[in-house]
Amino acid sequence: MQIYDHDTPETITFKNNWIELDNWIGHLEYIEKEIVNLLNLSNGELFNILEEQPVLMRLSIKKEENRINLNAFRKYKNSLPLATECEDVDCDMFYISEHERYRKIYLYHLEKYRRVKEEYFNILNK
Repeated sequence: MQIYDHDTPETITFKNNWIELDNWIGHLEYIEKEIVNLLNLSNGELFNILEEQPVLMRLSIKKEENRINLNAFRKYKNSLPLATECEDVDCDMFYISEHERYRKIYLYHLEKYRRVKEEYFNILNK
């Protein structure tokens, strides 16, 4: 999505939010694939090391949480074009607040996922 000199501040904000949201969704899609790969590794050659570890359960939970977040972010992305139809400050503020809420969800999810992934690799490094 291109930002032009003649874009209004509201349009620029919308476009920046769209780009950021698109990046979040791409990252969540990657995390989904990464979790599948980590779980598949634990079912293969690493099974003896990881079979009794609670990290596998936490990784499975993160996979489900990631799927839920990914669906919510896609739904939010589908609703975002409605922000361009706002005609008052209250409407604009709603979408700005909503975007900030999704940013917090995304960052919190990343932090929690990274902890589980780090635990997974720490077990392998022992």
